[in-house]
Amino acid sequence: MTDASRVGLALAYNCAQVLYPQGLSGASVTGRQVVLRRGWLLPSDLFTAQNIRNNIDFVTVTMSPRKMPEWIEPLGRPWRVQQKVAPTVGVVVVDGTVKIVFSGDVTPAGVVAVWLDDVLYEGAPSAAYAVMAQDTPETVAAALAAALSGGVATGAVISVPGRMVNGHAGGYGQSVRVTRRQAQLYRVSIWTADATARETLASVLDTALAEQSWISTLDGREAQLRFQSVEDVDTMQNEALYRRDYFYELVFDTLQVQWASDMLCGIGTLSGEKGLPASFGILAPGAQNQTVTAALEAMQAVIATRAAATSYPGLGVDRFGTVVAAA
Repeated sequence: MTDASRVGLALAYNCAQVLYPQGLSGASVTGRQVVLRRGWLLPSDLFTAQNIRNNIDFVTVTMSPRKMPEWIEPLGRPWRVQQKVAPTVGVVVVDGTVKIVFSGDVTPAGVVAVWLDDVLYEGAPSAAYAVMAQDTPETVAAALAAALSGGVATGAVISVPGRMVNGHAGGYGQSVRVTRRQAQLYRVSIWTADATARETLASVLDTALAEQSWISTLDGREAQLRFQSVEDVDTMQNEALYRRDYFYELVFDTLQVQWASDMLCGIGTLSGEKGLPASFGILAPGAQNQTVTAALEAMQAVIATRAAATSYPGLGVDRFGTVVAAA
């Protein structure tokens, strides 16, 4: 999920990649030090040792309050599966017991459910567990047995004395829907005490952004980039401060994201003889298995972090909004 602030940060990262093609540890395209910030200038940028007066240039990215056109989200806000993760964990059911097995040397992933075939059994008749990278077959079996009434884990095997245990493993997926589509105006400002440095920075930055119709956002998606206008702000020339503002419209989606596993178990009713109902199946895992939902939702944050690292490697931001090398 993204918002106007994080889209602005993505634009700041994009500018950093343009001005520091070898990374922040290398030289800038002008050979001068350039500080990039998601946000406005700070007082320290003008009055401390590391400031504009000492041949340090600044590029800031801020939101502009200008009224932008409305964009309509898809009618009905339909849910769509954005990505799926196939299971690399499986189960083997033998003589009323369930054995957890992993596939080769790949990272374990998936959701495992076990249940008692006797649906009239009192207590917790089923359990589910979202397998994590650090798990082993034994830890998965132990977690499932602990959540299953009367469950016993013997190594990677789950059993319930006197009962028949069944199981299934499945993958999971990320479903998304667009809750709002919007356009936001951003101001990319160049600040310098050297008028010639302003021209060089502006030329490089404007040329690079002119080639881009889309930029990657921090949630793994993209925003449409549209140039709007440019202007010089020379009202601070008496202070030997030169500024140029570029305005860009970015169109992006605000998303609602939901993680869910493949269907593992369920309950239903069939019409039997003479129209009498006949129930089948087992109850889905109950409240004691909310760790499954928590684990799947946690994966959203992990994937978002990976998306940001993939699109803008080596970049982070400090508490002042300054773009810095990622730790």
